[in-house]
Amino acid sequence: MGGIGKTTIAQVIFNKYSSQYEGCCFLKNVKEESQRHGLDYLCEQLVSQLLNKKNHLDKRQLRRKKVFIVLDDVDASEKLDYLIREQIHLGASSRVIVTTRDKQILHAARAHGIYNVRKLSFKSSLELFCLKAFHKSYPENGYEKLSEMAVNYANGIPLALKVLGSFLCSKSAVVWESALKKLKIYPDKNIFDVLKLSYDGLDDFDKSIFLDIAFFFKGKNKDNVIMFLDSCGFYAAVGIDNLKRKALITISYDNAIEMHDLIQQMGWEVVRQESNNDPGKLTRINNPEDFHNLLENSEGKNLVEGIMIDLSRIRDLHLNADTFKNMPHLRFLKLYAPWNQRQSNVHVPAILEPFSTRLRYLEWNAYPLDFLPLRFSAEKLVKFKMPNSQISKLWDGKQDLASLTVLDLYGCKKLVELPDFSKATKLKRIDLGNCEKLCQLHPSILSIETLEDLNLTNCKELKNVKSHLKSLDGLCANNSSNLEEFSVFPSRIKSLPNEVCCFKYMKSLHIRDCRDLTELPQIKALLMLTVLDARGCCSLRCIPELPPSIEQLYADDCTSLETIFSLKAVFSLNRIWISFENCMRLEEESVNDIMEDAHLTIFRNVFLRTADPNLLYSSVGYRYMTGSVYYPGYKVPKWFRFQTEEASITIELDQPYNELLGFIFCCVVSQNLPHYFDERADVNIKCEYRHFGDGVPSKGLNIHKGRLNPGHVLLRSFALLSEGMYSKVDGKHYGCTCKQKISFRFSVDRSEKGKRVQVKEEHDDDYFIKGCGVFPMYASTLVDTIQKLELEFELNPHHNSITDVNLDVLKSAMFRQIRGKSKRLQYNDWW
Repeated sequence: MGGIGKTTIAQVIFNKYSSQYEGCCFLKNVKEESQRHGLDYLCEQLVSQLLNKKNHLDKRQLRRKKVFIVLDDVDASEKLDYLIREQIHLGASSRVIVTTRDKQILHAARAHGIYNVRKLSFKSSLELFCLKAFHKSYPENGYEKLSEMAVNYANGIPLALKVLGSFLCSKSAVVWESALKKLKIYPDKNIFDVLKLSYDGLDDFDKSIFLDIAFFFKGKNKDNVIMFLDSCGFYAAVGIDNLKRKALITISYDNAIEMHDLIQQMGWEVVRQESNNDPGKLTRINNPEDFHNLLENSEGKNLVEGIMIDLSRIRDLHLNADTFKNMPHLRFLKLYAPWNQRQSNVHVPAILEPFSTRLRYLEWNAYPLDFLPLRFSAEKLVKFKMPNSQISKLWDGKQDLASLTVLDLYGCKKLVELPDFSKATKLKRIDLGNCEKLCQLHPSILSIETLEDLNLTNCKELKNVKSHLKSLDGLCANNSSNLEEFSVFPSRIKSLPNEVCCFKYMKSLHIRDCRDLTELPQIKALLMLTVLDARGCCSLRCIPELPPSIEQLYADDCTSLETIFSLKAVFSLNRIWISFENCMRLEEESVNDIMEDAHLTIFRNVFLRTADPNLLYSSVGYRYMTGSVYYPGYKVPKWFRFQTEEASITIELDQPYNELLGFIFCCVVSQNLPHYFDERADVNIKCEYRHFGDGVPSKGLNIHKGRLNPGHVLLRSFALLSEGMYSKVDGKHYGCTCKQKISFRFSVDRSEKGKRVQVKEEHDDDYFIKGCGVFPMYASTLVDTIQKLELEFELNPHHNSITDVNLDVLKSAMFRQIRGKSKRLQYNDWW
């Protein structure tokens, strides 16, 4: 019988000996779980726990392992054979314990040993009862005979002893006598009478909570149950604590609400007795027969508050237009089907009357209509689940969804759009998996501050996912292969789905401020990806190999970043922007790779942009700047032809102007900034330059705007910077073969209340800038330089060497750009 202690004994044995085995599993409630999920699901759970992994399960490994299994509450020999003999094969050293109410199951299985759990002795019963009634192992003075009477009535059944002891705890002797006399009136009654005593002692709120759990929430997460019950006004936290104290429920290690079968059956019987066999007076329904009687025999409005029906157990379900209109007290509606189970044929009219405004939980698997009932109100819903439905849209306009926590529309293949969810301020989980026609998400969904989990699996028409949710913890977008933009910053996600590497049309990936993100998937095959923004991912340790299409890589404030795979594959025609600001843990090898790879990357970029005049001015606001690299360091890279450890430098051009493609600038920010300097303030680093001997005042060029981080190196390249210098080139400098001297000086100023304030107090620019470099790029030498660099690298197989371009093409393109422009660009356009 139930309540005798079979599961408790098995649990004690499991806890004591499981550590001696290579794998172990305690599979609870086999009877109930197999009815709910099917045996295949249980088998998968069993193997997964034994092998301690979720995917790629190989049952053959169990032959070689020593494992310990407990199968609790098995109600059929077929189930035992399926789980232990047909699906898995155990080695000789493995052990299996089975608890069951039917001894024949164990005989049929030819068990090596059968232990009949006996009732407790009077001594043990008294001790257990007293622990619950008096919180000690013996009775209080004056309660000895009353305790003896109670123990005799429980007749050695542990569950009855605990329930009765909890009920009588702290009660007066008068109450004890009354309760025990009540039991004596019906000496042949079964344990139901004992259990109902605890129910009778509850207030109305706690009774409602108890019955809801007995019918709908056994085995469910306590926090989720409390959220639902609180929305009904039941003060659930204190109520559940009362039920636990009276031994009507327990809370498992994983925070699930557990209830013994006998107690659950008592709850069902209470509702049946209170209805006097009138279907319309049943307050809760969880079996198909009662639901059928309600639909067929109830006249007018009824008292039902909750319905939970397994649709796979009904052949045909016929609903009228006013079926739910006649349920004004309905708070809970769950019409579900276990995964992979046959579902009933639901017959509904073209239009349904609205649900009760008291409805808090709505779940309808395979809802058959394209739209919701007339005047549907979701304003009090806590959970809204319509998976695998025919619905194409939910509702028009905006509803006040202040209580909604879960939205499940998985498999709604006709769903095209979603309404405004901006008022869903408690929404935590959204499942839109397999919504194949959903082409966009309403912006409000990706702005819900409380959202933790979002499933977009197989949303094939979805092109953009852009979220700024700090709360987001889980995101799945498998097979959503048309995504072009993927943005989830900031959030609590710890890893991106591996399927990101299959988003072949993705152009930008934004994961900014994902502080718990530790790694990135392999993205080198995303040949359309141009932007990777990982700023503020302070747990990220490595950036994998990048695709050649990358134009912008932001890794600022990735304070745990140590390793960066080579940037040599970057082959962009547009402006290159790479930043590792404040990545102070970068390994020396990675820093050296950044310096060397930047050499080739910038040169190739300048070459390609100069050869194609349509690209040169394609980036509005950055007409001349073609490349930027920012990283921690203390010296100018060796490949700079002209460099110094000061803030200024003078160079002599050794090629005529018509060979000049532009310059690469480098400045090294001092490791020790002045004490008065605020590192959080925005600054400008400016490069001033002038020709010697032409009498022209110096010109300025902004090469950096933002924070000034100590101990950093800044590289900037400007294509055709010489265009600005050609203000008099036509007659004086163009084609000049004499050596020209140009001086460059780097200075720092900061912004203060919208004004620029020179940083010149007791320190000069040499204090801020501890080194600078200038690298002039010439058409005649650029191709040779790139060829030499490319020999040192293994280029990405998706691209040919850029030096296949004829040098004459480059020179011709330069000549057209310089001589063919009728309008001179002004220096104030450079930033």
